[in-house]
Amino acid sequence: MIKSCVINGELSHALALARHKDAIVLCDANMPIPEGCRVIDVSLVRGIPTLLQTLKAVLNDLVAERYQVFELMPQYNPEMYQTLRGMLEKLPGGTISQQELQEVMLRAKAVVRTGDFGSCCTMVLYSASGMDKYVERFDCSFGQEGD
Repeated sequence: MIKSCVINGELSHALALARHKDAIVLCDANMPIPEGCRVIDVSLVRGIPTLLQTLKAVLNDLVAERYQVFELMPQYNPEMYQTLRGMLEKLPGGTISQQELQEVMLRAKAVVRTGDFGSCCTMVLYSASGMDKYVERFDCSFGQEGD
């Protein structure tokens, strides 16, 4: 049994297959997902798991080199945007348009649908090569309030 990493079989497999520059999309429950995407639905009930809970778990397994958030997040969900920027301060970040996001979803290793119903809670993580400078485990503790 896995001790502390992602135990969802489909998600764990997708993360293991991610190679340099591959995309993993984490999206809220409302995000339209194009036909033909590899969708891994981890939603359980409304609000569970959140984007942040899913991100923490994924970052314990995935070596990421950069990220992009849905371009409307800074405007419509500035609190989430600031939280992500603080959490990912060591990674280069940016935004992605709806059209670009739809294109990335089609070629992503996985589109992970969370149970988050927050406004514009969608982002893309890009896998790194595994170089030491990218390999930093993120704390995935779920005992904190709000997790």
